[in-house]
Amino acid sequence: MERMRWLDEYKEIIICLYNEGMKQAEIANEFEVSQTAISTRLRKWNVSNPDGNRFIRYDIKKDDLHRLYWDEEKHPGEIAKIYGCHKITIHNFLKKYNIPRRTKSESRLGKLNPIYRVGHTKKARQKMSEAFQNGRKRGYNNIWGNITLYETPNQALVKMRSSWEAKTADYLTNKNIDWYYEYKCLDLNGVSYLPDFYLPIFDLYIEVKGRKKEVDIKKVKIARQCGFNVLLWDGEELLKRGIINNSGNTEINRKYKNK
Repeated sequence: MERMRWLDEYKEIIICLYNEGMKQAEIANEFEVSQTAISTRLRKWNVSNPDGNRFIRYDIKKDDLHRLYWDEEKHPGEIAKIYGCHKITIHNFLKKYNIPRRTKSESRLGKLNPIYRVGHTKKARQKMSEAFQNGRKRGYNNIWGNITLYETPNQALVKMRSSWEAKTADYLTNKNIDWYYEYKCLDLNGVSYLPDFYLPIFDLYIEVKGRKKEVDIKKVKIARQCGFNVLLWDGEELLKRGIINNSGNTEINRKYKNK
């Protein structure tokens, strides 16, 4: 189990989840590892096989939770910080009190949208809000966004999952950097990970995201621990490199067309 040493970095979170009553299998699922890996770590930290008093009881009242979640529009992670617990505890209380959850559309309207006011014109933001209000044709899956056909230098015509990926491809090409799109799946201790770009001259992988989410940061970190050189380029990094701009009208010589 030496290859699971990276779990030690999440010791406080894992112990917190366990003490809040989360099962080992559920924790394992959160970190995409086996239950044995979590069990081994808990024994190492002397917190496994506890008595019946291991659960921490949080005094979270229904009215207060409803106010924070709906009236103040706080994310479960923000509410968790208020009570000093993990966000999964908040999710459990929402379920316990039968407090309705915000839909994905409601969670992305206006200031609740994680990329609100990031790299979009006022007109573009209005279109995004209208799209979420009216419902999108594509769901939240591996083909999220506008599929873009792109003529690559090494792989003929490929389908890219967003226009930002296509703009990144333009950027690399204009820099005379050889690249491949979704070159190969990386094995991260039994978990497959497919970065967006591979630059053979640098033996470097690049993942393009609109924003840095915790799950993406975690994957990149694990990939590095497994010996892969991976960078995460979010909207801020793309803006800094001139791949996109705040006006939403980045002028780059493109070889792609929207499907």
